[in-house]
Amino acid sequence: MLEILRKTIKAGCQTTKYPAVPDIAPEGFRGKPEISDKCTFCGDCIKVCPPGVIWFTEKSGEKTLSLSYCGCIFCGRCEEACGYGAIKLTQEYELASKTKEDLITSIRSKL
Repeated sequence: MLEILRKTIKAGCQTTKYPAVPDIAPEGFRGKPEISDKCTFCGDCIKVCPPGVIWFTEKSGEKTLSLSYCGCIFCGRCEEACGYGAIKLTQEYELASKTKEDLITSIRSKL
């Protein structure tokens, strides 16, 4: 017992101060995808999304592109398929929410 205590004191604190001090994701980390206003609503991202969590809706001539983080596997295929650079994977990974509706992001077409 004393041997374990001695080793623990010698090693010191090995954990981070998370969540008080945010943990930075490493370079190349595939985090939350974000849709920018560069979107042309071509649908290429929808075609390549393996879990099918990107979709279009059209109402009164206005198109909406939505993405749900609930089923997203953060593969990056949508970013690769977008020839306009409208979808980018970010370093953000904290996606906790109380409702599924909070985990849906949308962008509307400009009329």
